[in-house]
Amino acid sequence: MAKIIVVGSINMDVVIRVPHIPTEGETIMASSVNYYGGGKGANQAIAVGRLGGDVSMIGRIGEDDYGKILYDNLVESGIHTQGIEYDADYPSGTAYINVSDSGENNIVVYSGANSRLDPVQIQSYEYLFDEADYCLIQMEIPFETIEHVVRVCKTKGVKIILNPAPAQPLPFTVLQGLYAIIPNESELDLLCPDPSSLEEKARSLFEFGVDNIIVTLGSKGSMLMNEDGIQYFGAIPVKSVDTTAAGDSFIGGLAVGLSEKKGIKEAIRFAAIVAGIAVSREGAQSSIPDRITVEDYLKSSS
Repeated sequence: MAKIIVVGSINMDVVIRVPHIPTEGETIMASSVNYYGGGKGANQAIAVGRLGGDVSMIGRIGEDDYGKILYDNLVESGIHTQGIEYDADYPSGTAYINVSDSGENNIVVYSGANSRLDPVQIQSYEYLFDEADYCLIQMEIPFETIEHVVRVCKTKGVKIILNPAPAQPLPFTVLQGLYAIIPNESELDLLCPDPSSLEEKARSLFEFGVDNIIVTLGSKGSMLMNEDGIQYFGAIPVKSVDTTAAGDSFIGGLAVGLSEKKGIKEAIRFAAIVAGIAVSREGAQSSIPDRITVEDYLKSSS
């Protein structure tokens, strides 16, 4: 099995259940507040770990109660944690997530210790890249760190899977040579702000040098753009409970599929099942399924 390394954020998610997403100036009453491990980096690493992937993570947490809980969550999910460091000066990152009764959400993130995940820390654990085949990166850590990780991966021949969330314009030096970029529709719009179609925006990223552009489309599934052209993939039919970790579950599932030598199309179909199961559950890391659950779904649907 190919090895996967995740470089990214680790947060405590404060999930607030509300009847609807509040608008500007609106005060509403919540029905519950719960605390879950989160952060896009940790979510993707835990998805890989629970699905049986060989995964290491580089990240940063505070020396606080949240940090201890978050570290334990990673260990319990089978993640190699030698790249995780505690920060004595900054608290653990925290995300405040409103989840409506219809399953939609909005999120406010305080980066905390994640903002101190710097190139120096990456250099301390550069040996982890020596045997890695795939590296998952997101945009909840400093951009200079992302650029450094991209350079390390390109030097060592590690295939980069970039989740551009939260989205921002990316330079050619980052895009060129990416194995895959996985935005949702709104993130794709921010990456390619011209008023062209979804397919044309994806094609522009391909022309910048990205091998595979996978656009996640929520309940409509996903779209793949690569040298073979464009193909759409459906989502599995589920009742949406909480979409918080849908994208991270999809990316973790995709990475595991690829690490098991599945072709990218087969890996996308596998990832769609992982994401669909996650959407049917509440929370971020708490919603991510293990391999047995995914295999049971495959058996029941065959």
